[in-house]
Amino acid sequence: MILHQVLLRFKPGTAAEPIAALAAALLEMKGPIPEIRDIRWGANLGPSNAEYPYVLSVAFDDLEALERYLVHPVHRRVVAEHLEAIREAKLAVDIEA
Repeated sequence: MILHQVLLRFKPGTAAEPIAALAAALLEMKGPIPEIRDIRWGANLGPSNAEYPYVLSVAFDDLEALERYLVHPVHRRVVAEHLEAIREAKLAVDIEA
């Protein structure tokens, strides 16, 4: 299993509504993108939460499934419509679980 972890920081002054809309859109990807085994979104509870306050965690069977997810039209639409305008910084890492 591959865990895709994405740490996010939004532009200063970003309202709660677009963050909530992003969270909902991300979680709704599970059905339309069959490669997603599990998906979670939440506040970063660790000491790095000032730098990256939000975390997206997505589980896949293998690296090939992750690669298909990254180019899937639903994933691209969510990023374009909900994330690009509010994202200040992103750090993505992938680990084998």
